[in-house]
Amino acid sequence: MANKIKGILLFAGESKRMGKLKPLLPIGGKTVVETVLSEYLASSLSEIVLVLGHRADDIKEIIDDRKISSSKLKVIINKDFKKEMFSSIQAGLAEVEGTEGILIGLGDQVLITSDIINELTEHYIKGKVLIPTFQGRKGHPIIIPYAMKDEILAMDAEKTTLKDVLGRHNDIIKFLEMKSNKILIDMDTKKEYERIKDIWKK
Repeated sequence: MANKIKGILLFAGESKRMGKLKPLLPIGGKTVVETVLSEYLASSLSEIVLVLGHRADDIKEIIDDRKISSSKLKVIINKDFKKEMFSSIQAGLAEVEGTEGILIGLGDQVLITSDIINELTEHYIKGKVLIPTFQGRKGHPIIIPYAMKDEILAMDAEKTTLKDVLGRHNDIIKFLEMKSNKILIDMDTKKEYERIKDIWKK
């Protein structure tokens, strides 16, 4: 099943709470976008749509300078990124064709590894939504069925969240308990960023 899953990686936000552009912050000797993207490219996902928005040219410059390229990678720009995350999910979904499931990943989840992604894709069941959990708490990335694409694209990005959509499909949601809490950790603030850097060193 793993090779039948494609991914959307969201890096379009404005990093308002951080105060600095999150994708270009240093982590482990690289930038955040390099670190996260390298794990996605190393995973079993057959395609990754990287969705940029705020300061897209600056992020693309890093990707080009570091020669991050792959036949699996497609970089797009969401011109409506100010309409919150849902518009970036829509922009990414619009580029995905011919798959059974779509993994939606958050760019600021720096601790997500290819092994975590692969575990999710290996457990995905066609037609279902798969949500990772740790000690009962829901995390990301999640996998949605391709059949949900048109429903999401038809919604108003300024009035809808992915949680709203999933709430209409409780009957097809499956949970996968993970061994690591990394699926719960993202970085919206400087404090969270410092915590992630400490974890990274261990």
